[in-house]
Amino acid sequence: MSEFQVGVVNKTQFTSQYLARDITLSIYLPEDYSEQDQANIIFCFDGRDFLQFGQIHRVYERLRQRNEVSRAIFVGFHYEDVDNRRIEFHPQGNKAAATVQTTVQEIIPWIEQTFATYAQPEGRILLGDSLAGSIALLSALSFPRVVNQVGLLSPHSDEVVLQLFERCQFQELLNIWHVIGKEEIDFQLPTNGKRADFLTPNRTLSTRIENSAAQYFYNELDGGHNWKTWKTVLPEMLKYFLSNQ
Repeated sequence: MSEFQVGVVNKTQFTSQYLARDITLSIYLPEDYSEQDQANIIFCFDGRDFLQFGQIHRVYERLRQRNEVSRAIFVGFHYEDVDNRRIEFHPQGNKAAATVQTTVQEIIPWIEQTFATYAQPEGRILLGDSLAGSIALLSALSFPRVVNQVGLLSPHSDEVVLQLFERCQFQELLNIWHVIGKEEIDFQLPTNGKRADFLTPNRTLSTRIENSAAQYFYNELDGGHNWKTWKTVLPEMLKYFLSNQ
C-alpha cells in the first residue's frame, strides 16, 4: 500500500493472464482513506477518460466533504488504443469475455487484497461510457453474484447485449443506473466519422431492463454522446450508488 498516495491519481501496471498484457490502472484513494475503514470500489472502464474528462474523483471529493456519499476507492481501467478498445470492450469483440474475466477474477480481487474494502457485491460499482458501458454491463450479467452495481453512460447496445441480459439468471440482483442523451439519435462517431443512432437501441435496452426484476434508474438527458453531457450527471450517479441518506 505504501507505493500508493492518498488524494492523488496513482498509475500502476497490472499483468493480466486472461488478456495476456499489462494493463495500466489508475488508483485514486480518497483524501480520508484509512486502512482501518472499509471503502466501496468504483471501477471505471475508460478510466483515463473518467478521471481526466469527467474529473470523477474531484466530483466525489466535493460530495464527500458535504457527507453526501460514503467512502470509495476509484479504479480506472485504461484501454491501449481505439482498435484494442473495440476488441476488448465491444460486446462482439474477440476479447470481451477475457476483459470480463480480467476485471472480475483478477483486478477486483487484487484491489480487495491490497486496500481496505467491503469485499461485497454491493460495494463493487462498475461504470462505463459508450463501449466501456457495454463491458461494464456484460461483466455484471456474467458474474451477477460478484458484481451487480452498474452505472451506464450512453452504452453501446445491440442484440448480443439484449441476449446476455435475457440469459442472466440473477436479474433480481442487478442495480443499474442508465442515462442516454436525446441528441444521440443521430451523431457522428469520433472514431470513423460515420453517423450513428445510440438513442433507439438504448430505449430498447431500457424497456427490457424495466420489465425485469432488476433495480433500475433510467433518464434521457439534454445533450449528446460526449463528456460535456456525461459530466453533468456524475454527482447524481455517485449519490445513487454511494448515498449516505
